[in-house]
Order: sequence, then structure tokens, then C-alpha cells
Amino acid sequence: MKKLFLLFLFIPVSVFCQERDTVISFQEAKARLMNYNLGLLAAHYEIGIAKAKVIQAKVWNNPNFIINGEMYNQETNEYFNLRNQSLWQLEQTFSWAGKHTNSVRLARIGVEMAEKQLEDVIRALLFELGNTYSELASLQQKEILYRQVITNYDRLMEATRKQLEVGAISTTEAVRLEAEYLDVKADAIENYNRKERVHAELRTLLRYPQDTTFYVEQKVPIVAEDFDPIYLATQAVESRPDVQVAKINIRYEERNLRLQQSTGFPDIKVGFQPFDRASNYIRPYHGFTTEIFIPIYDRNQGRIKQSKLTLEQNNLEYKQIENRARNEVHGAYNRYVNSKSGLANYNTEFLNRLHDLNQSTNQNFQKRNISLLQFIDQQRIYILTNIQWIELKKQFISTVNELNFTVGQTVIDY
Repeated sequence: MKKLFLLFLFIPVSVFCQERDTVISFQEAKARLMNYNLGLLAAHYEIGIAKAKVIQAKVWNNPNFIINGEMYNQETNEYFNLRNQSLWQLEQTFSWAGKHTNSVRLARIGVEMAEKQLEDVIRALLFELGNTYSELASLQQKEILYRQVITNYDRLMEATRKQLEVGAISTTEAVRLEAEYLDVKADAIENYNRKERVHAELRTLLRYPQDTTFYVEQKVPIVAEDFDPIYLATQAVESRPDVQVAKINIRYEERNLRLQQSTGFPDIKVGFQPFDRASNYIRPYHGFTTEIFIPIYDRNQGRIKQSKLTLEQNNLEYKQIENRARNEVHGAYNRYVNSKSGLANYNTEFLNRLHDLNQSTNQNFQKRNISLLQFIDQQRIYILTNIQWIELKKQFISTVNELNFTVGQTVIDY
């Protein structure tokens, strides 16, 4: 893989929050997710459950102890007189034809599958966390923008009311300006409501109490070199947990087929009679018994056929999942490249000039050097351009998250 050179652009959340300890970096969020997310903690039990099945598969059948005694004697009119007649028998069932071995190996493959499924749960949760985190970062930065614009509008509206009282501005211009002011406040309210919803989702992911308030510190990685999408697709096939689960499914069903074939051979039950009182014509009598089902009708043929068909199905599903993984990586890579090129159009120099222009526009309007329409047009351009920049950063982070998710590895860390 080509070497990465990462540079970072920081969202200036310091102007939005006062306490540094309320800021949570993405790395801190990932660490908390791994330790506190209830869904992830619950998924860990699946491995323990699979290992318990291995323990159960290893154990042998319990022996069976039988006592055969006289319940009622018509001659003596006695009940349960074991001294007159009784038989003790100890039985043990033995499996053969590899039935026990195949059961243990099948359970061990189940442990491998549970471990890969846990990795897939982690992969999905990290993807969800990355998108939720970047969404909250963009909404918080938009909130900073709206607060800045509304603060400027507040000062301007105060000056406009004074000018309206002395007749320095017309009622039409004052109403038009206030309508634009209310429109910006409505957008700010909508942004705030979305931020609270995403904030709640992130609190749930990280298992924070409902009254916890924090801010996020988004880093936007700039990768100096591109990747080889063919190599990334190969990596995805080799490392993605869902692809590996599909491959393990094939091994699982191959072993299950062997188990079903061995199940077609009946178990053998062997018994020993260490004590016999008056139940046999020979006294004392020590004997043994052997039981085996004759496989004439039931040879487990239905389950064997089912396993063969399932194995063929799993092979086709693996090919489908492998093909889908390669296509997902290719699509995610193309979106990543496109988002990166779009974000490159916005540089710090341009954004600074836009900010300075907006400041001078406010001053010029108060001095009546520009018209109301020019002022409103400039305000809209300023807000729209900054929102587009924030959205492009969020889209870029989303494509980075998607690329990491589809490859199944952290290709780009931030």
C-alpha cells in the first residue's frame, strides 16, 4: 500500500465551547464505543455461547442405570420384594463412524464464525459512529455560523430600528430586512433540532446519560497519494468479516455434511448386568446386552441431501458476497476521489476573503454605501458558501468512513 501523508484541518470548536473537557475527539469516541456500547458488549456473549457448544460437543453420553425388580407377587401377596427378584443393569451408548469427532469440529468452526461475526458488528458500529460523529460536527459548525450571522443581524436590526424612528430608512426596507433576519433564525432553529437528534444518537452509541452535553473535534485527513482500487478490493475479499463468514459457512456445511453422513450409522448401546436375583434360570447370573438400530428405513438420507444442497447454496452466496465486496470498494473509492477533489476547491485564503467581505458588507450597509438588496445577496452568498464547505467536509469524511468500511480495514485514520 502506498504510504500515507496525513495533514489535518481542525474545525474551530474552541469558539463554540468554553470547557476543554467537554470536547470528545473521534479517537476517544472509538475507544469509548469499544468499552461501553451495549450492543457490542452483548455481541461478545455470542463467542462464549459458541465455546460452550464446543464443551457440550466434547462430552460423552451419560451411562444409564436400570433396576428391574418384582412389583407384586401373587403367591405371597407382597409388593416390591426385591429380595425375591431383582436385576441391575448398567448401559452405555457409543457413537462411531466419526459422529463425535465431527460434532466437536463443527462446534469449533462455529466459534470461528462467532468471532468473525463480532468483527463485523464492530465494523458496522465504527461505520455508524464515524458518520454520526461527522454529522454532529457539521451541525455544530453550522450552529457557530448561524450564531455569528444572527449576532451581526441583531446589531444591524438595532441600528435599523433607530434609523426607522428618525426616518433614515424606509418601512419597506426595514420589513424586508427583518424578514430576512427571521428566515436565518428559522434555519438556525431547524439546524439546532437536527443537532439535538444526532446528539442523542451519538450519546446512545457511546452510552452517555441523556443529560450529557459534549462537542466533537472533527479532523479532516488530506491524503497526499491515491490508492489502487484493485488492491483495495483484494484486501476487502481477504479481510472483510462478512466475506470471511461466508467462506467459513462453506467449511461449516462441509463438516455438517460429514456429520450427517456419520449420523446415518446408528449408535451402539452396550449393557452390563452385575447383579441378578431370580430373574434368570441361571443363578447367579452375570450378563451383558447389546442394542443397535437396523438402518433399513431411516438412514438420515433427508438431512444428508439437505446438507448437500445447503453447501451448494453457500458456495453461490460466497461468490455473490465476494463480487459485491469488490464492487462496493470500487464505488466507495470513486466517491472518495470525487469528494476529495470537490473539497480541494475550498482553501483557507478564499474563506478568509469571504469572511472579510462579509464584515465589510455589514459596515457598508450601516453606512448606506450599498443597497438592501446588495446586502441581502451578500449575506446569502456568505451563508450558502460556508454551508457548502461544511457539507463537503462532511461528505468527504463520509466517503473516508465508507472506504474503511467496504475494505474492512482502517485505510485512512483520522
